[in-house]
Amino acid sequence: MVPKLFCCNESTSRVTPLARKWLSGWQVQTLELSSHQFFSFFDPSVADELRKGVTITRVPAKTIIFEEGEQSDCLYLVLSGKVELCKRAGEETYLTIAFAGKNDFFGELGVLDGSARSTRAMAVEESTVARVDRKPVLEVLRHTTGKTVIDVFNRTIQHLRLIDERYVTAVVRKEKLTLLGEMAGTIIHDLRNPCHGVSMASVLIQRLHSDAKTDRCCQIIQSQVNRMITMVEELLEFSRGTYQLKRQTTSLAELLEKFSFLNCDYLQQHNIELALQPVDVSINVDGNKLLRVLQNLVYNAADALEANHGRVTISGRVVDNDVEICVRDNGPGIPDNIKDQLFEPFVTSRKRGGTGLGLAIAKSIVEAHGGRIWCESNPGKGAAFYLRLPAA
Repeated sequence: MVPKLFCCNESTSRVTPLARKWLSGWQVQTLELSSHQFFSFFDPSVADELRKGVTITRVPAKTIIFEEGEQSDCLYLVLSGKVELCKRAGEETYLTIAFAGKNDFFGELGVLDGSARSTRAMAVEESTVARVDRKPVLEVLRHTTGKTVIDVFNRTIQHLRLIDERYVTAVVRKEKLTLLGEMAGTIIHDLRNPCHGVSMASVLIQRLHSDAKTDRCCQIIQSQVNRMITMVEELLEFSRGTYQLKRQTTSLAELLEKFSFLNCDYLQQHNIELALQPVDVSINVDGNKLLRVLQNLVYNAADALEANHGRVTISGRVVDNDVEICVRDNGPGIPDNIKDQLFEPFVTSRKRGGTGLGLAIAKSIVEAHGGRIWCESNPGKGAAFYLRLPAA
């Protein structure tokens, strides 16, 4: 069995180091294809015949493999990487309903019933997929044993059930976000006037009393009032899926010092020690929104630490022309049951009165900046959240 390879060129007989590397990758792909679960449904001789018509393709990250509504002319086997299956929810919005990883396959429903694609498939990361044409698959199913057909249909039915559950969850979540956006719009309208009144009163007090303590308290009042309005605006932007960023080039050290100034009283009340280890680098970000991300992460750590003495460290470093910020705590860590859904809306644990939106908003803000966020945690050994942002 020799599968076809996409974009193959044999213009030279000499095996160069690059060719050896390519050949090694081809051998790995061939091995992964041979052991793929799709072929386990069929007798070995039938599986070998199916493999002969397979085309292996390397798909770059963020590449659309097929669109919803296109003709179903083949199914795909995932040899490496990760593929997202999503359904259109608006002109430019999609709901994620499933993921296909290594050893999974997708697109089989259209192959079986001849219907158009019911979802869009896009590579989340660089992936290798094997394409199996529709005609030989149907031909095999027509002439194979009943057990093989039942096994294939059982797997398809189980997959459909999981997709239906995820789709219903995604629709409910979208409706919640729509209601959240409507509520946030109303709150912003009602909140602006009293907040401006508080801010103007603090400015007047600052002018009448010039001592350092009063000046510091008034600065905190003004900053926190602005944050209140910004937080509600972020809820509105999050529900719409768009952010208006007011980027400025700023020093990471200055930004962390500002965060410490605004939150030190809160952390002291909760018996939390804050340590800053910034790097001397500039970043081009919306400072207020990045402060909001850090606040979500640090406050989550404070809630996890509860009444115990805890320590939160915010550090920075330069990695491959990016700035990496790490928020690390010495708390109990992230529960295993929510690790995979940690950054999804309305997912929460331990936090009293939590809405489950803090980390979802943090993720959307970081991604709006062209960055990414992830978490590393072991039970009983704390958690570390990493933000990777482009350097200025």
